[in-house]
Amino acid sequence: MSFTLKQLHYFVAVAEKGSVIGAARTLSISQSSVTEALKALEADLGVTLFERHARGLTITYSGHQFLRHATQNLSDV
Repeated sequence: MSFTLKQLHYFVAVAEKGSVIGAARTLSISQSSVTEALKALEADLGVTLFERHARGLTITYSGHQFLRHATQNLSDV
């Protein structure tokens, strides 16, 4: 497991906004950067963090669990 702080930051932003577009706007980065970071994070963790829908994302149970750890790690840094 070797994720980056940037991936954690992007993940938390997506979880808070409920969409990649909203997170990208908040972070002032491209939507594709957020999407690629999320895909890499999910692949590294071996879990699905979000269910994709036409109108956004829904965080999964695993995503909720990881969100607690991600926010704690980011606050510790």
